[in-house]
Amino acid sequence: MFEQNLEIKFYISSGPASLSSHSGDEANPVKVVDSAHLPVHTPTIKRKEYHSSIHLPTKSKSHRFFLTSFTAPTKCHQCTSLMVGLIRQGCACDACGFSCHTTCVEKAPRACPVPSQQKKGALCLDAQAGMGTAYEGRVWIPKKAGARKGWQRALAVVCDFKLFLYNMDEEKDSKPNVVVSQVIDMRDGAFSVSSVWLSNFIPVRRKEMPCVFTVTASQLSAPRNRYSVPILADSENEKWEWVRVLRDLHKTLRKSPSRDRSVYVLEEAYDGSLPLIRTSRTAAIIDNKRIALGNEEGFFVVHVTIGEIIRVGNMKKIHQIELIPHGQMVAVISGRSHHVRLFPMSALDGRKTDTHKLAETKGCQTMTSGTVCQGAHTCLCVARKSQVFCYELFQSKKISHRKFKELQIPTSVQWMAIFNEQLCVGFQSGFLRCPLRKEGVPYRMLHSQDPTLSFIAHEPMDALCAVEISSIEYLLCFKSIGIYTDSRGLRSRPVELMWPAAPTYCRYNAPYLSVYSENAVDIFNVNSMEWIQTVPLKKVRPLNSEGSLNILLLETKRLIYFKKKMTYGEEMVFPQTSDNHQKQMVRHLHSKQRYSFRVPRRKGHLPMGL
Repeated sequence: MFEQNLEIKFYISSGPASLSSHSGDEANPVKVVDSAHLPVHTPTIKRKEYHSSIHLPTKSKSHRFFLTSFTAPTKCHQCTSLMVGLIRQGCACDACGFSCHTTCVEKAPRACPVPSQQKKGALCLDAQAGMGTAYEGRVWIPKKAGARKGWQRALAVVCDFKLFLYNMDEEKDSKPNVVVSQVIDMRDGAFSVSSVWLSNFIPVRRKEMPCVFTVTASQLSAPRNRYSVPILADSENEKWEWVRVLRDLHKTLRKSPSRDRSVYVLEEAYDGSLPLIRTSRTAAIIDNKRIALGNEEGFFVVHVTIGEIIRVGNMKKIHQIELIPHGQMVAVISGRSHHVRLFPMSALDGRKTDTHKLAETKGCQTMTSGTVCQGAHTCLCVARKSQVFCYELFQSKKISHRKFKELQIPTSVQWMAIFNEQLCVGFQSGFLRCPLRKEGVPYRMLHSQDPTLSFIAHEPMDALCAVEISSIEYLLCFKSIGIYTDSRGLRSRPVELMWPAAPTYCRYNAPYLSVYSENAVDIFNVNSMEWIQTVPLKKVRPLNSEGSLNILLLETKRLIYFKKKMTYGEEMVFPQTSDNHQKQMVRHLHSKQRYSFRVPRRKGHLPMGL
């Protein structure tokens, strides 16, 4: 085990390390913040070559590797791949500056410093393994507001058959930001690179056009949509060099085993002109033909195949929807006061039902549901600031509840879920597991006696979510990093999960973790720890706990469904969307709660005023 071989030392410095520039040259002296000393190589005898060609045996030192946070994009000196992540991206030898992934430590040359004949070049690609850096250079990419507003300096790196773009300041000696701005996967089935012509209608100046090329990848599969990034090179010759390299690499990729590993295809779930979508805050999948939408106006059930819409109750401002199928009820957080309200599942069919309000939950921020006693009892846990109320729910003629537990969390609750009859609560720099079935003390999921985890307390970071890998292992996702721990709260894997960009949300749909950032959604397999897909969607936000329903917050709001490629028969069935903007929500004559979304035909049907 990793813990058994680990010799722990801690070093404090005034700031984070900046070990090497993006060029991959030899690094500056190492500064380490709160780092763990990794196992080192034993000393070896090496011959050193002198200019006089006289070879003398010398005893070389061993590397002293330390986990390090780099402040600029840095390549591994062993495999030449980028060390992607926001913090603790890799290791560095504090004697010679050799830096590498934690997984490359045992493969690194044993001599310190590394003899020149054993050093790999800055560009070295293993096409069969799909690893290594093939090309890099400084380019220009459109500013956030688009190419019409000008160009942003960027570092472009072709690594692991992906194109990485890092924003840079325009100063001559400035270093790129360690946060990845954009990633385009060359394994994408729609990947292409092309020069720009006048007929492309890309808003660039005429004098810039000879130096511009575009890189394209897929975005939505239905309706078919592509994502393109215009890239401006410093000269026309540089442009053609980039085009040649990317095309040659793509040809190589198509001949190699490193094929498309994506697991999701994206579809538009419903016509984007439906007014309810524009202000949607939350959603849930009821079955393969119905979805629930919660927004400013209330709670709505949309039958996606026939365009029928049912309004449930008279609630306003729906903040969260929680379907509780075992208890045959639905919970929502609604209103300005953020109360939890419960109603029977039959209300989703349009039946008139009573609503049960939990008065104690005023001001709550999130909730989660599950079962205890092997499914015999249904429970609902509600977080209000740093308090958690646990209720048992009953359904007979009317819904009723009983509060059976109240928990005090160290700081405000940021995330909750129920795992194996235990409540898991995420808060700043920590997670707790609380037994629901019986009395007991909550367990900290980060053990205070594990020194390899102490950096989380020293650098407070928000909790995003936790994943139950098995009954004895968990993945704890924080704003800066993902940590694997065992049931005691000790580190279970030496390697950490790295985010390419600062995440805003995390969602889990076994076995895939979706990590949302400003410009993309990155998909990880939590078992293998592989980064398997990047969805180039900007300003997308999840609407449900699995991340299968999302809203795209661009000029035209869109409801996007993440469909698993390998699932058949259980997925949602969506109609083909259209651009018919004449469609309206038409109220039924005999029901104020039912609507059809279509082009109005008769005067007897009144459009809904939203």
